Amino acid sequence: MIQKFLIIYSSQIVIILTQIDKKQFKTRIIQLLGKCEDIQNAEEYYGSLKLLSTGLKSEKGFIFLKGIFEVLGNTDRLLIINALRKKDRCSCELEALLQKSQPAISRDLRILEDARLIQGWKKGKFIHYSLIKSTFAQLNGFLNEWLESLENWFESLHEV
Repeated sequence: MIQKFLIIYSSQIVIILTQIDKKQFKTRIIQLLGKCEDIQNAEEYYGSLKLLSTGLKSEKGFIFLKGIFEVLGNTDRLLIINALRKKDRCSCELEALLQKSQPAISRDLRILEDARLIQGWKKGKFIHYSLIKSTFAQLNGFLNEWLESLENWFESLHEV
């Protein structure tokens, strides 16, 4: 009975500390924003930045790019994509290229398939893989759209 009380008590402390941390974070950020030259009302501006954050995170392109970059942020998966650029490859070729076991390669192949970056099909005894052109076309479109929307550029870097 004492253990249950301690566990409940412990989780209540964690919840209280989390709420305090969020309040402290907000207070600290508002104080920092108040020191910026271009900001008149730091608390109001903080609220607008929170709304902007929510909006940016929910954009279709952002969600798509985030998912693709998370998948491609792995060296082995990026190597698989690179190996498939010129031709379809079977799983045994990918094992040889990456110098990894079949189970290790299979996990990465499944992740790439789930992201709709590659497609596998059975050919003889082995599964062969190919890139999915429509996904890469969509990636290209989102990246081009994002790059075209950039308005905040340095024309050249100035050395200090």
